Amino acid sequence: MASQNSQYKELDLDREKGCIRDVEHAYSKDGGLAVLYGNLALDGSVVKTAGVDESIWTFTGPARVYESQDEACEAILGGKVKAGDVVVIRYEGPRGGPGMQEMLYPTSYIKSMHLGKACALITDGRFSGGTSGLSVGHISPEAAAGGLIALVRKRPGRTMPIPPGTGNGW
Repeated sequence: MASQNSQYKELDLDREKGCIRDVEHAYSKDGGLAVLYGNLALDGSVVKTAGVDESIWTFTGPARVYESQDEACEAILGGKVKAGDVVVIRYEGPRGGPGMQEMLYPTSYIKSMHLGKACALITDGRFSGGTSGLSVGHISPEAAAGGLIALVRKRPGRTMPIPPGTGNGW
């Protein structure tokens, strides 16, 4: 394997404005990710805080529950998901998927329907680096393993606080 020096004419050594920065010049104070724990995520979940507008770090809305990514996408594109809803997609984890599909379609469709700052999405599935909006994934334990996300029903309101960097959540 060739060394970095032979692969690139120049290395990015600018720790202030470069790609890999030192702590004093970091892109964000919290690193862009937070691990959340709560009544649905006893073993934790992950949110990309860098993609969540501060105005929706605390979100309350009725749960709209879907048993698969495909079912959720159909509902989103069919106009059944409204501003203020919390989209719950379960049975998409490693056991339930199987294979843990990437949830990029539902988040992209929510954004394309102009609901990116008006809805939240939670899942036991995973997200890609391209995900934006209030999207909480990797909820563990997953539904297929007896996780509490399997018990969520459509109901009036679910509050999800996302205080970046604290590790506390819903």
